[in-house]
Amino acid sequence: MINGGAQERNMRAGTENLYGIVGFAKALEIATQRYNEDSEYVKELKLYMCNQLLEKFEGVTCNGDTEGRSLYTVLNVSFPQTEKSDMLLFNLDMAGICVSGGSACTSGASSVSHVIKAMYNGRSETMVPIRFSFSRHNTKEEVDAVIEKLGSLL
Repeated sequence: MINGGAQERNMRAGTENLYGIVGFAKALEIATQRYNEDSEYVKELKLYMCNQLLEKFEGVTCNGDTEGRSLYTVLNVSFPQTEKSDMLLFNLDMAGICVSGGSACTSGASSVSHVIKAMYNGRSETMVPIRFSFSRHNTKEEVDAVIEKLGSLL
């Protein structure tokens, strides 16, 4: 049947995917079993990385509310723009360190996101934002290795 130029599709009832529903419920149960411990661990790891970056690199800024109301699995950091920092994202990738540029709302864009611009009131053009992501599978030793690699790249 055609209604206003759009094709209308009639759907009929079918058998519910019982195995999928039960499997999804079990996966959700497993995923949330350790949520409190895992989220606290990841928050501590994120804060540790932010503190290490601030301690070891001049002019670095951890964007957002790193200790409070922010996504606990993501750390967005701005490095001062230099000849070396312009290739930072590429060089980290070549070193096997998976990071993203800018903010999640402009993934893949070559310009600084409107979020970062708003946070820096015009200073954003002199910063190189990089996003680090964490999970319960990451370790403090991995953070230390990233800090060490950044030291050789900056």
